[in-house]
Amino acid sequence: MKNIDRWFILTGLVFLLTGMALGLHMSKAQDFTLHGLHAHLNLLGFVVMTLFGLCYRTWPKMQEGILATVHYLLHTVTVATALTLLFFMLSNMDLAPKLGPILDTVLLGTVAGVVLFFYLFFTRARE
Repeated sequence: MKNIDRWFILTGLVFLLTGMALGLHMSKAQDFTLHGLHAHLNLLGFVVMTLFGLCYRTWPKMQEGILATVHYLLHTVTVATALTLLFFMLSNMDLAPKLGPILDTVLLGTVAGVVLFFYLFFTRARE
């Protein structure tokens, strides 16, 4: 995938706008039930993805090959899926026992993406 650094940052900005919209909605409604989702949208979605993008931009060798694309897809899909599951869990606590194990499994994919990023950084971010 070309310009993986840009894709990470653009996707992070989408997560940020979503998190900010949720924050504004919670503030207006004075209902902070989804505060955990708001925090994770901004942290895993915006902050982490932007940090990944800046690293890929700073060390272009990390972008070489298919692993950077795998990392992008793995992080984006698993975080979006995990946050969707978290939304349903926080909206209806009766679903938590059913969705919790699925969420845990999805988050293993997120961890795998971070491990892949660690590998790329450790092996290719040298100047």
